[in-house]
This record gives sequence, structure tokens and C-alpha cells, in this order.
Amino acid sequence: MLNQEKIKNIIILGVTGSIGLSALRLLRKNNKIFNLIGVSAHNNAKLLSEIVNEFNVSNVVLSNKKNIDQYFGKFDLNSGETELINLASIKCDMVISGISGLAGLHSAYAAISSGNDLAIANKETLVSAGKLFMEKARETGVKILPVDSEHSAIFQCIDQKNIINLDHITLTASGGPFLNTPINELEYVTSDDAIKHPVWDMGKKISIDSATMINKALEIIEASVLFDLNKEKIEVVIHPQSIIHGLVHYKDGSIIANLAYPDMITPLSVALAWPNRLDLKLKKLSLIEIHNLSFIKPDFNKFPSLQLGWDCLDNPNCSAIVLNAANEIVVDNFLKNKIKFTDIFFVISEMLNIYNPSKPNNIGDVIEIDKLTRLKTMEFIKRKL
Repeated sequence: MLNQEKIKNIIILGVTGSIGLSALRLLRKNNKIFNLIGVSAHNNAKLLSEIVNEFNVSNVVLSNKKNIDQYFGKFDLNSGETELINLASIKCDMVISGISGLAGLHSAYAAISSGNDLAIANKETLVSAGKLFMEKARETGVKILPVDSEHSAIFQCIDQKNIINLDHITLTASGGPFLNTPINELEYVTSDDAIKHPVWDMGKKISIDSATMINKALEIIEASVLFDLNKEKIEVVIHPQSIIHGLVHYKDGSIIANLAYPDMITPLSVALAWPNRLDLKLKKLSLIEIHNLSFIKPDFNKFPSLQLGWDCLDNPNCSAIVLNAANEIVVDNFLKNKIKFTDIFFVISEMLNIYNPSKPNNIGDVIEIDKLTRLKTMEFIKRKL
């Protein structure tokens, strides 16, 4: 049981998605500790209504109001980007941002601007606007706590009071579904092949990102933002078992690693309860049962997208925004069978070469660069592929 003086009030953005539903599992089992006061969803009105009724939530936003009367009746339901920002701005102990893609940018920024701690599962937000987020967090005195397994692992292992003695960190990667696929066969793999992740149960977009390993490129950028590290201090190794999620190396040669079975519940609980811990009653990790942990150096010829993460850290402007936006467009096209798997890296690298906008000064600039990148990427695909 978490030892604290008061109940934590929680808002979940994207409550009907995988992160939101995982968070609800925690709140159900710890309802004497956490109180859900606000939720948002995109278009799943039926599931949202069930959640609102179960948790008796009064602050609700649904982006798409189709079928709203069927499930909510005369309930006063809010809709739209402005209402989502207003929801995230309600004073609470923590906002969980589980909205996928850059759609969660404004609301997450509103949360920290209003003095709310932020548990963020959306790596695209920190990739595209990380510097702005960290500056605002320092200004308002709030915490940004990572929910994805790798950065949660580093967060738990790193000694902020002794950061001067850190040598580097290691992010682990499963290798995805094509780890053992010959490189000459990648041109012919399908989207159905790519979404079959060997370890994690994820949505289609992130599954494709794992298959190309661009998810790890994005995580390199995110780690740089969260922990204020230059590219020389970030290493990636392939670890197919996905038991070790991150390692922190210190100058004296010691290494602190975070081990856990692959389950998003654990990093979510860390963010919600930090600096305390929840008793999750999960299956305990047995090193005897595992007995074999393997590590492989990434093959950059096979997975060239991985290198883009370090490359973006060299760019003083905003290639990370271009990387993220172009990736979302090419993944969508690949899922629609409009381009080949190997075209994903080709298009993204070309966009990074031909489009280098000025450094963003605010969230509006980030949105504009993202929008232009998407348009340019779609035009490039139509013209070249």
C-alpha cells in the first residue's frame, strides 16, 4: 500500500487507448489512493460512457461526438481541442497523457503550464517539442515522468543527485519482428508481417515503428530531452527477451539495470506513485526461470532508421520534428499498402535532407513545422513512389 497523506486526483487523456485502459486497471485496484476526476477519448463513445459511469467522472471530453446521444443522453459532454486543453488544465495531482501522435501535444503542454505533474506515454510530444516542455516544467516546478518502459527504467536507475558521475545509458530494443529476417527480404514484407511484434502487444503504428526500429531513434531523442544527455552518452543494444529495459553506467564501472517482465502496468505505477511504490501483485521476476539474457549489436544496414535518432541530436534546429512527422505519414502509407517497407527509411531520410526549417520558439511553431512536413512528405511520396 502506498503511504501518503491524501488521495491523488488523476486526469487521463486518451482513456480508451491501451495506456488509458492500463491506467484504469491500476486505479481500480488502488481506489483508496487515486481518484479519477477527468477523462478524454477520441471517438469510442460506448467505452467512454462505461468508464464515466464506473468511476463517476464529472469532467469528460469526447473529440468525435458521433453516437453521443446513444451512450450519454443529456450528459453535458465537451468536445474539441479547446475543451481538451481546458480538461488538462484542471488542477490535479497528475495528468496521464496517453493520446497517440502529436495530437496530444497541446493538452500535455497545458497540463504542465497549469502546474500539473505529467505522466507521458507519448514519445512524439517530447521528440517534437522536448526543449519547450522541459523549460516549461522547470518554470512551473512540475515533474515530467516517463511511462514508456525504457525511459521509466532509466528514470528509476539514474541518481539525479550524483549525475556528474554518470558515464552513459543503454536503451534496450527487442529487435522487432524482423530481427532474424534476411535483409534482402525486407523489401517484400507486408504490413501484416510488421505488426506481429514478438514480445509487446501494441497498436499498429508503434508496431511498425518497432519493426523499422525508428521507435528506438525516437527514444534516443526522448532520452536526450528527459535526462539532458548528449548523443555520446546514449547507447542502444538489442535484447530480444525484453527483460532488461534500461541500464545506467557510472564512471566507476558499475552498472544499474532495471529488470521486469514486459508489461506497461509497472512503468505506469512508477509514474503514478513516485517516489513511492505500489504493491501490484504481479508475477515476480525469476532469474532462474529466465536463465538466458542475450544482447546483440544493432545492424545499421538492416535497420538504418535507428541511426536517425543520433543524427537528429546533431541538428541545432528541428530535424526531430521532421523525423517524427514524416514517419507518421510513411507508416500510414505503408499500412495502406501504398509503399514498401524499405521505402519508410528512404522517404524519411530524404525529407530530413530537403527540409530544414528554423528552430521553433513556441508550440505554435512546432505545430506549423509538423503540418508542413506532413504536406511535403505526402507530395514527395506521390511524386517519387
